[in-house]
Amino acid sequence: MTVMDPFTILGLVSFIPAVVILYFVLGEFDVYFKDNKAFFMIIVGLGLGMVLGFFSLFFDLTDFLMAISVIALIEVVKFFILLQKPFRLKHDSTFYGLAIGTGIGAMITFVYSYTAGVAFIDEDIMLDLPTILFVFLMSYNYTLINAGTGTIIGYGSYRGEFWKYLARGFMVSGLHGLVMTLAWSLQFGMIGTYAMLGIGAIYCTVLMFYIYNEVIPASIPDELKKRVEEMED
Repeated sequence: MTVMDPFTILGLVSFIPAVVILYFVLGEFDVYFKDNKAFFMIIVGLGLGMVLGFFSLFFDLTDFLMAISVIALIEVVKFFILLQKPFRLKHDSTFYGLAIGTGIGAMITFVYSYTAGVAFIDEDIMLDLPTILFVFLMSYNYTLINAGTGTIIGYGSYRGEFWKYLARGFMVSGLHGLVMTLAWSLQFGMIGTYAMLGIGAIYCTVLMFYIYNEVIPASIPDELKKRVEEMED
């Protein structure tokens, strides 16, 4: 029986939060957007996440100014795409923002896991529960924060308030970036790192509850809700 490479397993772990978001969030509202368009945006997000992930490796992410520069670039990329004509002033841009953000966040974590695997390619690495938990928490943070800000920027595209919601997305992501910077720079060992990742995870969970309960429902026009309800009755 062939045993999977430890870093292949960690790479798969990095996609778990993305699968959960896409299934439980996009899956519940799938009547309000086009499935093929959402799938395309996920693929675009994965491609961008790979490029942005490798690009970010050239920055010292323990330095907040460098980390915030990377965050700004990621948010501007989402903004530029969602500003285009196919998304402007359309309610389903909120869902496509979530899709592209989810893809970006998941792939960035995968890139980090892959890079770590390359660094230890000749080492006999034992895959243990703390390592799996670390990668999962990292993916949970990066996937949810990017999904959340993508949704916020997409909602701004729908409302026609582009810069206002880009600023909101950047503030939300920047605050999380501060937490992540502390996670990578604290000198308290793994306990401190896990603690900061846990704080970041709580922050991202609250953000997604807000997205799910407030932003997404607000992006669906009342007349469309009524039509869907009538079809389901």
